[in-house]
Parts: sequence; C-alpha cells; structure tokens
Amino acid sequence: MARNNQNVSYTPDAFDEPPEGPVGVHRGNPAWYAVILPYFVALIIAAVVGVLVWAIASGEISHLPLSWNHQQQSSQSTSPAKPSENKKSAKSDEDKSSEDEDDDDDNNKSEENKSDKKDADDSKDNSANDSKAQTSLDKSVAVKVLNATKISGHAAAGADKLKQAGYANVTAGNPTGKVPSESVVWYKDDSQKAAAEDIAKTLGISAVENEKEIVSPIVVVLCK
Repeated sequence: MARNNQNVSYTPDAFDEPPEGPVGVHRGNPAWYAVILPYFVALIIAAVVGVLVWAIASGEISHLPLSWNHQQQSSQSTSPAKPSENKKSAKSDEDKSSEDEDDDDDNNKSEENKSDKKDADDSKDNSANDSKAQTSLDKSVAVKVLNATKISGHAAAGADKLKQAGYANVTAGNPTGKVPSESVVWYKDDSQKAAAEDIAKTLGISAVENEKEIVSPIVVVLCK
C-alpha cells in the first residue's frame, strides 16, 4: 500500500532538539596535569635508579637507611656478644683455675703446718724426755773409776773427765780380782741406771750392766 501523504508534519518533541556542543568524533584538549604527570613520574624513577647505581658502585649503599641494611646492622650488633660471652667464660675458667690453685696452696700450707706442728710436738716431747732424764739424773752419786790397763794415770784421767761433766763424788783406783775383757759401767740398782748410762756416754763406753755385788753405787772399769 503506497503512502500518499509524504509531507505530513508532526508535533515537535524532545528528540527534535538535541543538546548543543561539538559534533563529531574528535576529542577536546586534555588537562595540563594529565600531560605533565607521566614525565614527572619518569623523572622520579630515573633519579631513584641513578641513586641506587651510584650507591652500589661507590659502596655507600651500606650507609643508606634501607631495611636490609638495618637487619644486617642489627645482626652485626648482636653477633659480637659471642666473643664477650667466650671471654666471660674464659675468665670464669681462669677464676675457677685460680680458686683451685688457691685451694691446693691452702691444702699444701695446711699439710706443712701439720708437719711443722708434728715436728714441734716431737721436739717438745724429746725435750721433755731429756729434761725428765736430766731431772732424774743424780750426779751426786758415788762413782769409782778402775784402771784395768797398763796405762799409768788412765783411771785418774777418766775421773777428771767425769768431774768436768758435773759428777762431784768420783774416785780413781785399780781393780782387784778378775776384770772384764771390755770396758764396762756397772750400776748397783735401777735408781743409778740413768747416771750409769750418762757416764758410759761421756767416757765412750757401750756396755752398761746391772751388778748387785759391787761396793760403790757405780763402778767404771777401763780396759782400754
């Protein structure tokens, strides 16, 4: 069916008045900061890269406040504590060794003191025994010295020697009857034994015997 009324007009509406503005596919001018921003970012990146390259090449990177440098410095600051601990341990060992040496010295000194004390006690006991022997030694006892040799004045010489040793009651003479083969000191009872031993020591006689039949308390027979 053909349309006969081609020139018919309609009432205008919203679609018949399009908005005013540029028409076509071209764009408007961009803002100024949108143009500058890419260059600014590129400049900052180039500067950072340049600084890093310089720092690595010159060794200054270790002084930069970077996170890995901080960790490395922290590790280095804590690691020297080990030598200090070793030094402390070595010092402790030295102190312990010194204490052991001091203990050994104290023990040695203690042993030496004990030994010295024992020697002093022994010396004291010997002195006490000697003093007791001297106290019980009666040098007023009557002593007779007999000459059984052919040496003239031998008995008198022995008597003088005993007098010089402190024996006051000493006489010299010649034996009668049988004489022993060796020089001897006879004592009559046990109360004269200490004096008899001292007389024998003074005259260099080894034989000391108890003899009940002698007339004098102590008799010395010189056979040589």
